[in-house]
Amino acid sequence: MKNTLNRLMALAAALLLFAAPVAAQASSIWADFLSENAAQPSTSLIDTSDDEEDYEEVAPVVTAAPAAAPVTPVTLPDASADTSRIRDDANLFTSEQEIKIAERIAQFQKNTGMDFVVMTSKKSHEGLSAMQLADDFYDYGGYGLDEENSGVAYYIDMYERYHYISTTGQMIDYMTDERIDSAINNNTRYLSGGQYAQAAMNMIDMVEDCYRRGIPEGQYQYDILTGQVLTARHKALTSGELTFSGVIAAIIGFIFNRSVNSSYKLKGNTYKYNVNENSSLRMTDTEDTYLHTTTTRVRKPEPPRSSGGGFSGGGGSGVHIGSSGSSHGGGGGHF
Repeated sequence: MKNTLNRLMALAAALLLFAAPVAAQASSIWADFLSENAAQPSTSLIDTSDDEEDYEEVAPVVTAAPAAAPVTPVTLPDASADTSRIRDDANLFTSEQEIKIAERIAQFQKNTGMDFVVMTSKKSHEGLSAMQLADDFYDYGGYGLDEENSGVAYYIDMYERYHYISTTGQMIDYMTDERIDSAINNNTRYLSGGQYAQAAMNMIDMVEDCYRRGIPEGQYQYDILTGQVLTARHKALTSGELTFSGVIAAIIGFIFNRSVNSSYKLKGNTYKYNVNENSSLRMTDTEDTYLHTTTTRVRKPEPPRSSGGGFSGGGGSGVHIGSSGSSHGGGGGHF
């Protein structure tokens, strides 16, 4: 029994002596393995070589957003520009041109206190004249800024190739026949060249120029049908004449006042006649006595002649009655 125990202990010692180097070698191999795999990314234990052959790694495609198109500024119509005084049935003006004409009309109204309207057409008149169309457009459109509806209607007729000026109220005296002739002649070149918006603007400028220069010396109105003179000739006084007249009137008034006062004075200082209280006049009875009738014949004026350019100063204004009952002056010509 003792011998068996000794044998077992000897065998265990031998096994320990043999296993120690083997364990040390295994431990060294395991340490090397761990150190090599620590610096490399971990790999899957599953073989994916076949998958990598069938599916190639595709880089993500990034689609750039399309560049924004440049924004073109939009010009909106000016809300303050009133185009109600422009009736462009012939489509001669662009929307931008209508706004510019409307703004010019607004300035004309401010400068003159009178109105201005523009009308175009390209259809047959059906028996109506340019004069009738322009007059009716102005009258029935309710245009005019004062009690006399003073102003101008400028009509461009593309069907007849004719343009016409109709004047109303105070503008009749400013736009004499000769001035209208001059304006029509000076504006024909714009219409013949297709510059219709420029023609409208130029006409407004010429009418306003006539207003600034005032009613010409010797201006009067006459009936174009009968030739009867309707108003007295206008006397245009200069500023020097007005000043001189005012001074003379003041001197005459002062002399007259002193003369009347002195005629009522009594001798002595005890009594003074009160002129203001005793110089009143009271009419107690009036009577009209018919004497006779006087008839005056007036020669009919010759038709106005074209001045051929520029503005002339004198002359009269022929007037007629429109369908509305209003008086108008006017004139026109072909282009």
